[in-house]
Amino acid sequence: MADVGLAAADARRADGRVVSLEALRAALGRPAIWLSILLFEVVLALAPALAWFQWMSSATEHKYAPGSLLSNLDANFRFDHRAGLDALGDATGQMGAALALIAMLAGCFFAGGWLQAFLERTHGESVRRFFYGGARWFWRFVRLLLLTLVVLAACGWLVYGKPWNVLVLQLGMDVPPSDFDKLETLGSEQTVVTLRFVQAAIHALLVSLVLAWGDYTRTRLALHDTNSAVWAGLTTAWTLARHPIRTLRPHAVLFSLELFLVTGLGFFARSVEGDIVRGGRPWTTAVLCATVIAALVWRVILRGARYHAAVQVSREIVRPIARPDPWKKTLGGPGGPRYPIGGDEYAVSM
Repeated sequence: MADVGLAAADARRADGRVVSLEALRAALGRPAIWLSILLFEVVLALAPALAWFQWMSSATEHKYAPGSLLSNLDANFRFDHRAGLDALGDATGQMGAALALIAMLAGCFFAGGWLQAFLERTHGESVRRFFYGGARWFWRFVRLLLLTLVVLAACGWLVYGKPWNVLVLQLGMDVPPSDFDKLETLGSEQTVVTLRFVQAAIHALLVSLVLAWGDYTRTRLALHDTNSAVWAGLTTAWTLARHPIRTLRPHAVLFSLELFLVTGLGFFARSVEGDIVRGGRPWTTAVLCATVIAALVWRVILRGARYHAAVQVSREIVRPIARPDPWKKTLGGPGGPRYPIGGDEYAVSM
């Protein structure tokens, strides 16, 4: 009977839905962490928003009736301010590139914080442990970020570069090299549309796999407290190949939840925008802003849930390394003395 009970427990843990729900509950249970991340992302988005706001305030001051441009910017406004709009677009585009780099680096920091909070078996001071973990793993995760960008570039080359052109278009579809871009030699427009759809779907699948691989690689680096991003990436790829359903199913469930709610909020936001275009009242902009914030909150929480799911699965299927477990049950604050429960060893976490 005991064996049957253990087998049932293992089956429940292996169920991607159970793992996903536990991960979602764990992420929701740390509001201080996801509110901190949300605040950072909102502040990051304020930079281009304030640039547009200041320019629009100066462009419309004493020139247009109050509220006359709430619904849309008419053709006369766009023509009169075409030079200023072009300059503003170029400036915010350059700002967006810098902010995207900051966001990727911040993602490395947040990943370390989530993993520290989920791996360290202590309670309380979640924000302190979050920032400690972010600093602890930051440079290792930055190296992994660079490796991930290389892998993503390789995926793009495979699907949109020479391998696709030669193997699929030239050998499979008998398309001459001169027609790789336009595909005018194919007999049907439907064939062209289907081919482009399959190409985009394969690329999306590869990107999803690479992102899941990145989550599990970061989890392995933190779980084993190792330094080599390349070796962790190779071993993680082997683990994903050996256990594809067990590792990817929780991420697929969480992605479905994210897609469902974000898509629903997107349709609601479009309806609010339509009301604004039809001459809606000014308070509808506040509703639109709240909808965007709700979608951002949901994505931040699910990001943490994916790391918790990766921790759960990795603890079950990843072999421990030949040294003491750095995450064994101990007492003590992050970065300070660690006192094991039920033993005489003493250590300092670095």
